[in-house]
Amino acid sequence: MERDEVLRRIQDKKPNALDEMEQDILNKGCKVGVIAGFIACIAAMIVKMIAGLPYYDVYAIYCFIASGQWFYKWIRLRRKYDLCYGILWFGMAVGLFIGYLVEIF
Repeated sequence: MERDEVLRRIQDKKPNALDEMEQDILNKGCKVGVIAGFIACIAAMIVKMIAGLPYYDVYAIYCFIASGQWFYKWIRLRRKYDLCYGILWFGMAVGLFIGYLVEIF
């Protein structure tokens, strides 16, 4: 690339747009956040099991998080399997939440 083309690309870039390194860090941070959330859900589930309380809500929360990630991927990339996984995770989350409501009422 020539110097002028590089300068033009930099000037055309949106001021708040992330570069590739920042996008990679954000992506890895989201993955670490989901893993930490999963570990917290497992801990909450174990505590609820020991206390004799219904714990389907913990599964439902994690499934809602996963469905949100898959739907976001689908919105950005428009791949059919992302949409299918999002629908499956969302359906499972709704089913688990309904099961939790049935059990507590």
